[in-house]
Amino acid sequence: IGYFVGYVLHRDPADDRSHQYPQAQHARRSPPSVFSPLSYEEIKSVVDYCEQTNITSNKRTMTIFHRNKIISLSVLIPSKDAVLGYLDNNGAYPGRYARVYVDKAMENPPYFVEYQIGPLHQAPMAHKVLRTVRDHDRRPRSTAEFSKISAIATAEFEKLNELFEECFDGGTVSIKKRGEKQLRVSVSSLSSEVGRISTVYLLIPGKLSTSDILPVFATISHAGLDVTKWKVFDIYFFRQGPFATTDDLLTAYKTGNLRLFKLPKEYINSIKTSRDYTRHSNQPLREKAHLRPPKTIEPEGPRYTVTDYMVEWMGWSMELSMNNYHGPAIFDIRYKGERLVYENSLNDLSLLYSSLNPGAGLTLTILSDMVFRLGTFTSIIRGLDCPEYATILNVTTFSESRQKPFIREAICVYEADGQRPLWRHSGYVNSGMNHNYLNIRIPLSLGNYDYTFDFEFHLDGKMWTYATASGSLFTAFWFDGDDTVGSEKSRTQFGYRVAEHSIGSIHDHLFSFKVDIDVVSRNNTFEKIHWRGGTISEAVKSQTNKPADIYGTPFNYTRYLEFEKIREEKGLVIESKPVVWSVINENLRNKWGNFRGVRIEHTQEYQEVLPQDHPAFVAFPQMKYNLAISKHHDGEDYVDTVQYDKQRLHDPLQNLNHFLNDENIENSDLVTWVSVRFLHLPTNEDFPMTTGAPRGFLIQPMNFFHDTPTFDMPQYDIYKNGTIKNNPYFIHKQHSILPEDIDRPDYA
Repeated sequence: IGYFVGYVLHRDPADDRSHQYPQAQHARRSPPSVFSPLSYEEIKSVVDYCEQTNITSNKRTMTIFHRNKIISLSVLIPSKDAVLGYLDNNGAYPGRYARVYVDKAMENPPYFVEYQIGPLHQAPMAHKVLRTVRDHDRRPRSTAEFSKISAIATAEFEKLNELFEECFDGGTVSIKKRGEKQLRVSVSSLSSEVGRISTVYLLIPGKLSTSDILPVFATISHAGLDVTKWKVFDIYFFRQGPFATTDDLLTAYKTGNLRLFKLPKEYINSIKTSRDYTRHSNQPLREKAHLRPPKTIEPEGPRYTVTDYMVEWMGWSMELSMNNYHGPAIFDIRYKGERLVYENSLNDLSLLYSSLNPGAGLTLTILSDMVFRLGTFTSIIRGLDCPEYATILNVTTFSESRQKPFIREAICVYEADGQRPLWRHSGYVNSGMNHNYLNIRIPLSLGNYDYTFDFEFHLDGKMWTYATASGSLFTAFWFDGDDTVGSEKSRTQFGYRVAEHSIGSIHDHLFSFKVDIDVVSRNNTFEKIHWRGGTISEAVKSQTNKPADIYGTPFNYTRYLEFEKIREEKGLVIESKPVVWSVINENLRNKWGNFRGVRIEHTQEYQEVLPQDHPAFVAFPQMKYNLAISKHHDGEDYVDTVQYDKQRLHDPLQNLNHFLNDENIENSDLVTWVSVRFLHLPTNEDFPMTTGAPRGFLIQPMNFFHDTPTFDMPQYDIYKNGTIKNNPYFIHKQHSILPEDIDRPDYA
């Protein structure tokens, strides 16, 4: 993710000023929901408690890097038994707790701890250890560490300025100086069996720094806390190396034993205008583009209510939450008073790049944006992300460098006009219903990429979850004489040339969601419904196991359904023939005798192409599947622990592989793990900015109701003679009269 990856780690979220907008007005709950994000006061109380109990240190004589400090904290959701006992059975209030990630850097030896701290609204507070990581070198990344890595690598690369100046249009690196042609060192973590390493590489800074990677990179060892022992080694220049030290590379250069790559003079200044993503003033506006576009309004105010982080709209209710590491989550989703989903939460956002050149790919192949703490970088752009009438909810997150809370505008809630009928029918009475839906939108800004998450709730009981990626490309270095590419130099096996010396490397964005479906109650069964094709006799035999001759049918072949229960935990992939994934409650039927349930539909239509022994599958097993089903267990909270495992991809602490143990899952409390992938083949239209590419999944009722569930809503009805029976949308009469039907089919 280039310079912007470093920028995300290096910048302090508290420096953003989005929280200066007025806070949205909405009602408060007492006691607070167990799902709500931690409040400003709660985070402050946890910080104070940690200092008072010596969990952390406020010793100002030490740098933050060497102190015992909080790296991250979020609300800790109590056990599902406790929560549902409270919500459904008038049980005791489970209380509010924080999950606190603490770096014990001052201890001998140092280690890393996750604590449970609380209850937050009762005295006295107490703490309990949830996890201890003794291998301190696999601890999560921190802003302070990144700053030190960057400084050491820059100081080492500064020794090569004579080489850089000749090859890179006079560009140089420096810790202190900031010149017009200043180059920059960026950092990305690597995995190793022991110790702690990262890759460092050189780029041209600017608005699109990840678009201009230079052919220089190296590895830095930064194990332990003694920065004097950190070392830059294995330096590469223009596919030559590794050089053990920068001195070795410099010697090769000065003795004429180094093949050089040179940018043309004034190259750095010449590319600045093409790296700008503001409107191109040299291009005329399109005709009528100066006119204001259409806008949706709420003619009588919002039709939803917000109480703290609980939202209710047209029979729907849900609880919104935010996790500092994992991002947005929605809990206790109910439709018409009955629970459909206990939890729908983003868990991870991982990427795999492919290239042979420095930049996106090479040693930077496996990335996870979760390590940057997804929930920390919520960022609403007013008037762009949400309509003007939306309700904006603030979320309090945590500044690791300042060890204090801060507030961000994070969530927008609004009712959207779908601009099409939810249903329509034209006959003796022309009828239909507008397609309005509730949208919960959370934008995240993570360096070069921005992500927008939409949770849509529709009048007919459907729930869409979308993840949309946009932003600037993370490229790889390109040069004309590359002997690994065929005769078409601009069309490489890893992507197209998108700029002077840049390839838009092929990659993916894998969004991993935990979707804990509860169809009314916890005991559910997962069923696959296969569409089959065969003879009528085979169709009958599929359910009765008896051959049958059916007479009077015009064809001997037909489509039919075959039902398959998934009896044990397993992962599933998209199949070449149509299959319906469903979760049913075999203890509940609708009035027609069908099991009540929901179905899961995926926007993805392809499988993973990488071989199963790819190292990424060890740390990110969700990459192998489009959906996996496991039995619910407290402690199996997230699909992976990559905040620790990014340094040890070969030896993950916990991930989906640990959950799929062939346990029986019939009539059990199920969890589905949904993987949504966007395979990105960047083209010239993606430069300088990639437009949105949404991917997601749908959960919709399946025999959950006796009939279409929308007939308790106002709808539009007008007789063919123009007499209006119902007109809730104030449609003008003259636009609704249809001509006499000619040759209309009689089955209508």
